[in-house]
Amino acid sequence: MLELITGKLFAAGKVLIMTHRRPDGDALGSSLGLREFLRSNGIAADVLLPDGIPVRFRSLCSGFLTGITAEEVSGYDLFAAVDCANGERLGSGELLPVETLRQKNFVSIDHHRGNCLAAPCEWIEPAACSASFMVAKLALASGRELNKEAATLLLTGMMTDTGSFSFSNTDAAAFRIAAELAERGAEIERIANAVFFSKPLNQLHFEAELVNTCFKIACDGRFAYAFVPEELMAKYNFDMREDEGLIDLLRCIDGVTVAMLCHRRADGIRVSLRSKDGAFPVGPIARKLGGGGHDMAAGTTLAMSWEEAEALMLTEVKALFSNVAIS
Repeated sequence: MLELITGKLFAAGKVLIMTHRRPDGDALGSSLGLREFLRSNGIAADVLLPDGIPVRFRSLCSGFLTGITAEEVSGYDLFAAVDCANGERLGSGELLPVETLRQKNFVSIDHHRGNCLAAPCEWIEPAACSASFMVAKLALASGRELNKEAATLLLTGMMTDTGSFSFSNTDAAAFRIAAELAERGAEIERIANAVFFSKPLNQLHFEAELVNTCFKIACDGRFAYAFVPEELMAKYNFDMREDEGLIDLLRCIDGVTVAMLCHRRADGIRVSLRSKDGAFPVGPIARKLGGGGHDMAAGTTLAMSWEEAEALMLTEVKALFSNVAIS
């Protein structure tokens, strides 16, 4: 399948690359990294990001589209989705719903279990540590030029989705690909400074008050969770689009196995889940409740009050720890 996807990419005249809404580091690294790889090899390519990008990535990521017209759509002969598992989350804009894309020359590269984009040509590899890893694997296997900028973007995606190679999705293959990206000039210090060591002061104050006033512990200290009130976000002018890594404030607590961070959106309570132990995967909980993700990192949205969501999630996590299925 890798060879088939590569062939389609290099047979294209112009490629439009998309990823999931509210893009994180892997979404940005895989989409923009693929664009740079294609461009450096003579293939016209653009990335569509309707939601823009988080502040921390702005020194690394540029030159993307935030909207597209019908006339512009007609100029592309290949559409590629990376790091997105379903049509509801695909940031493709109103003109390109997934049903329309399926009728076009459409490929999908993804590492999420349960991908349901149903692209005519898809490469799904749930064992891969990140979509950026998959794009890097494709680029390196092709034997074509992989320049410094593409390598830096792809390593950004790998570093963010593996917690700088500290999460359980990190394997020997991830280290090998990362080493090859470094050999091609990936700027590790630039990535680290932009993504991990450039936290705005307002966010630091926000995080301190969140921990001091909002988080709770349950299940004998094994479950830490917090609901982020709108007033707190407003007080510190904090945008939840900048929440990558925020849940780690809870996950890093000694004795905690499962962490949950929640906030209210227009469509309900957004729930993010993380696990530190493969024996207690949170992916099945998220999928059961209409969401998705990986076994160790997943999320869903619950159309209910916070009190109802809190009670439901406490029940689900208690069942996870006791290995009792809740129907």
